[in-house]
Amino acid sequence: MNKSKLMLAALAAIPVSIGMIGEVEAEGAAAPDIVAADKVREMIQTLNDESTPIEISAARKAYEALNSEAKKLIEKQVVTNLEYFESRLAVQKAQAEKEAKVVMDRINRIDKMKYTEAQIKSIRMAYNALSDLAKSSVINLHILIDGENYIIYQNTVVKQAKIDANAFDIYMNDISRSSTTHEIARARSLYNNLSAEAKRHVTALEKLVRLETMWRDPYYIELVYTYYPDYIHEIKPGGVVIEKPAYDPLYIPDDSASTVVTTIPKTATWSNYETMTYQNGRYTTQITTSQVKNITDRNMRLKAGDIEIIIPTSEIKSSTATVGVSVNVANNQLHIQFTEGNRAKTFENTVEVHVPVSKLKANTSQVIQRVLSTGTSPASFKVDGSKFIIRTATGGTFKAANSSVIYTDIPNNDQGRAIRELAKRGILFNTKSRLVQTYKQVSKLDAAIMIASALDLSSNAKSKYLDIANAQQLKLVQGLLEAGIMSGATSSRFTPNASVTKKEAAIIIANMYRYLNQDLAKVYNELNISYTDIANLTFEARQSIAILELFGVVDGQGPFSPEKTLSRGEFAELIYNALISIDYL
Repeated sequence: MNKSKLMLAALAAIPVSIGMIGEVEAEGAAAPDIVAADKVREMIQTLNDESTPIEISAARKAYEALNSEAKKLIEKQVVTNLEYFESRLAVQKAQAEKEAKVVMDRINRIDKMKYTEAQIKSIRMAYNALSDLAKSSVINLHILIDGENYIIYQNTVVKQAKIDANAFDIYMNDISRSSTTHEIARARSLYNNLSAEAKRHVTALEKLVRLETMWRDPYYIELVYTYYPDYIHEIKPGGVVIEKPAYDPLYIPDDSASTVVTTIPKTATWSNYETMTYQNGRYTTQITTSQVKNITDRNMRLKAGDIEIIIPTSEIKSSTATVGVSVNVANNQLHIQFTEGNRAKTFENTVEVHVPVSKLKANTSQVIQRVLSTGTSPASFKVDGSKFIIRTATGGTFKAANSSVIYTDIPNNDQGRAIRELAKRGILFNTKSRLVQTYKQVSKLDAAIMIASALDLSSNAKSKYLDIANAQQLKLVQGLLEAGIMSGATSSRFTPNASVTKKEAAIIIANMYRYLNQDLAKVYNELNISYTDIANLTFEARQSIAILELFGVVDGQGPFSPEKTLSRGEFAELIYNALISIDYL
């Protein structure tokens, strides 16, 4: 092929859109320049709102790599498009760096010796919520990873250490003044073989040391023989068995029968699950007090096929009658029943029911509703992988349903995201219109309905509040009162239309955390608050604000403004962050 034919072939390959311009330049351009320009043009024209910084940068580098003749073949509009995406990227980078800085500041404040698992999780979720561009600006991620690894260590090594320490303490229950030196030596061996972490949690070491000292002291044995021969009723290979009143100064009391911190029975065996019995399409089981293993940091896990039910053991221990559990799935609905004796059982703490999404013929974008005789109401739940985790204190019927956000004026910001996510779960404001009106002051009734809906709290007990006419709202408010989360202005007045200050919201959320049995020990033991404008508040308010800071609901920066009245949008964001920080949603 000669040179002219080669040029015609190259020109024919150029898109129609560029055939209208640069004809003179194209005619005089070399074929390699035309091909190179065409490739760069294509790179730029494929850029869109989803293009990554790498793609935009690559397009710019490719353009700059062209020689001057090839650049003349690139239309001005194409170059303008490249400049648009570059300027847009610059704005995105600035915003991403700003968002990344907030997360980096939170990561830098991590103290793995003091931060709770909820705090670490909250920071991880904040990092995960960043865009890829923002994540690339986070340069201290290793601190967060280190904190997460420490939590894993605490949840595995420390938890096992506590179990080992408890086992040693229980063994020491059977070691007394009457034990032989061989038995005491074995106790010492058991203690010495504990890990350093387990030794920190042992409570019976003092008793072991005292018994060792007693039998190693010849003077003590001589005193027993000399002054208390009547009390010697048996001689063992390693010591003398004596009985002496506790008030005698020479008597070493035998505390082998004393109650240790833990009450784990020595012979306790804990299976991962208690399997329920399947009969006539329904799984059932009965739990008696004797079945419960007194392990303080565990719940009883029941397995009904591929459904798991986690029961709070403390309430079964205190039960005076057998607790019955019954569960089945019919018509894509979960039916669960708790009984105690002949009555329906209501737990003080929530029961968790783990149900595979497929079991309800649902998908993870749907929500869980409680089925009532009058319709449905929002249920407390979260999605964990391919499972729904339903939380309930009572039995009932639950089903999956499509989520719907009824509001039409949700803003495109953090408040709007919180409102949208809450609304998907049926956690709504007390409004019948399709307008959320985030700027409006949140009322006390607004706050009550949202929190009661989030926690699935309600009560059929007769309420003393006289200023709430709606029966369903009265049940929710009464449920919050009985749970210790929110009360009225007086015993008979709830004041539903009163505004809610930021200080009051903090107290409500702190009470909610107590109801959900969150670990608040660090705040109770050490009241650390970064805000400087709350010194004159009550201890309850200051402690509540410290709890919010502990869990990362607020960042501790700037003034707290405790007396500021909250808007609906501000309250929704606060509640959403509070629930997210404990992995409740």
